Amino acid sequence: MQEKSKTCAVILAVLFSFWTWVYTYRDNAWKFWMCLILNVFLFWTIVLPFGVWVWAIVDAASQPMEYYKKYFKK
Repeated sequence: MQEKSKTCAVILAVLFSFWTWVYTYRDNAWKFWMCLILNVFLFWTIVLPFGVWVWAIVDAASQPMEYYKKYFKK
């Protein structure tokens, strides 16, 4: 089995914003669903999607490497 990578999580956050939390869905389901709902209902604003994007990047980058080692690809 191969471990998940912090580098991959950060790249996903930069490219796809809150969709990065699907990569670690087991622990971050609430973040994903909250941001999806907020983006659907407030898609017309610029501030919220930008804030969610920054939050996703900071969250993925601030997690220690051990956090990603508990996930395995099947």
